[in-house]
Amino acid sequence: MSRAHASCALRLLKPMFALATMQMAASCGGHLEVPPPNLEARTGAVLPVSEPATIVLPISISLGKIRSALSAQFPASDSLTQSQCVALGGSVCHQYVYRRDSLEMRMNGDRIELVAHIQYRGRVAVPHLGGLASCGYAPEPMKRAELRAATSLYWRSDWRLGSRNTALAAALPEACEVTLLKVDATPLMRHIVDGQLAILRQQLDSALPALADLRPAADSLWRTMQQPLALDSASTVWLSMTPELVALARPLGRGDALTTAVVITARPRASIGGRPPTGAARLAPLGLAPTTASGIHIPVDIELPFADVSTRVTQIMRGDLPGADLAVDSVKIWGVGDTAVVRVTVHGTVNGDLFALGRVAYDPTTRHVLVNDLQYTLASESRMSRLKATLGSYRIKRALDQATGHGRLDVGTQLDSLKRQLTTQLNRPLAPGVSVNGSVGGITIAGLATTGTAFVLRVVLDGQAKLIVQ
Repeated sequence: MSRAHASCALRLLKPMFALATMQMAASCGGHLEVPPPNLEARTGAVLPVSEPATIVLPISISLGKIRSALSAQFPASDSLTQSQCVALGGSVCHQYVYRRDSLEMRMNGDRIELVAHIQYRGRVAVPHLGGLASCGYAPEPMKRAELRAATSLYWRSDWRLGSRNTALAAALPEACEVTLLKVDATPLMRHIVDGQLAILRQQLDSALPALADLRPAADSLWRTMQQPLALDSASTVWLSMTPELVALARPLGRGDALTTAVVITARPRASIGGRPPTGAARLAPLGLAPTTASGIHIPVDIELPFADVSTRVTQIMRGDLPGADLAVDSVKIWGVGDTAVVRVTVHGTVNGDLFALGRVAYDPTTRHVLVNDLQYTLASESRMSRLKATLGSYRIKRALDQATGHGRLDVGTQLDSLKRQLTTQLNRPLAPGVSVNGSVGGITIAGLATTGTAFVLRVVLDGQAKLIVQ
């Protein structure tokens, strides 16, 4: 072969050699170019701003406690000495004796009414004559009188009952005509009875604040809600209730009891990681709650961070794939609307990223957040087919299920712990003579969505509880 022919053959072989070299590179460590999926137009469930949690604890206070307190201060029978009689009735008053029937007490709305039926008799000095006269002494019967007091109840800023708009009335249906000269001493007796009624009002005003002091109970609840609650055995998932407002419902009468309610508004939040700091807010100033139904309603968002899920799936899948010259370096997961995006970074036969898509859903049977219908994108499937890679979407799906079904990402375990922790807090003493009793009943899944950093499962816990005042 001439030198010219050899030179020509060499020029022809160089492109073929370069092409073979490129093909070998493509089959041994070449770069894999798969475009990420375009999901800009995809929309999914968007969770609205969560409503605040409301904890309404009804309270029933027996009116018998007021009746007992007043009965102790307003004895069933008594007599005034001459000095006490003069203090109430003036210089002509010498003696006043009464006997009281049982106290009648009832409520109409926030207004409490008190009725006392009494019988009385008295001795007076007859004006201008200086002699003593009397009414209600034997042989005539004791005279009858009726004392009435009505007042509206409200909650004072110190968490005790107060009274306002008090009305007093005394009725003397029988005239008190003294036996000497038939002098009518009814005005004098009315003056004494009015004084006795004023004392009864003072006793009522002093008995009401002592009837119930709800501040210690509210303060105990408030401080407990400042404490984060661990929702897993490893203390890596936490619930912070974060109370904001506290109020008391208007005191109202129902039967032989006064009813009201403590209402606490909070902003619960679940977090993963170290123990959140304990809240330091003092008990909020007391507010007045509108009339509201009793019950516990706690919406809380449980977050499954993309970074955490990605780490767990990477740990499961990292390493060489059996039967293939391919190894998984990392797996990154994020969400767009109701779609989960999975990026698998590989090296070996090729170096690069593969992408898969799936629908995010909550499985009520297993109580796990799952990614359903996971499939590689068309571009990823095409490259995998050409390179005969054995990394199937089923393998990623299995790893995802393992990562979202065990350990701290097990949503069902978190829900059970949340229910158990709240029920414990709803059954305990709060202050001397005051305890709380209740339970968490239903747990409802209100929605599932994604944010920029996590899958978010919104759950709502409902229950009933009450404060018991002894």
